[in-house]
Amino acid sequence: MENTHISFDLETLGKTSNAPIVQIAAVKFKTNGEIIDTFSRTIDIEDLEQYNLQPDYSTILWWLNQDKEAINQVFGNYSIKTTLKIALCNFSNWIGADEDFHFWSHATNDPPILKANFKAVDIELPIYYRSFKDLRTLNEMAGNPIIKREGTHHVAIDDALYQKDCIVECFKILNYNI
Repeated sequence: MENTHISFDLETLGKTSNAPIVQIAAVKFKTNGEIIDTFSRTIDIEDLEQYNLQPDYSTILWWLNQDKEAINQVFGNYSIKTTLKIALCNFSNWIGADEDFHFWSHATNDPPILKANFKAVDIELPIYYRSFKDLRTLNEMAGNPIIKREGTHHVAIDDALYQKDCIVECFKILNYNI
């Protein structure tokens, strides 16, 4: 899809590329900010034991100090949870076969973790490596605009929507229309 972007966010139990994903979300949108579709899955953390992924204790402690709403949405009993493999299959199907998407995230963190989790469940990553784009670099190039934040920090869908708003504002500042 020409002029179509995906902002995605992961919540994890670690900071390394081998960290297990506990929540994944994404927003498909046009350059003008129009949302095409959204995706969100929360992972059953007990399912993660079967994979060779490495949680770290400092991140678990960090989670314990986060906003209660974020903790409840990621780990609480009221959120519908699925296995990592099903979540990543769903994500792959949601993306589709279109390689023209620009995949925006914190590129030094989220893409390596996403790749490792796809590998752990033995599914091919459906994203061409050159399609990953870095949100931090874009923000810096646009002068780090301040965007009103809605939703809960560290809830993947809220973060993906906020990132989309940041990306669109940066596009406007940079007069970018791809």
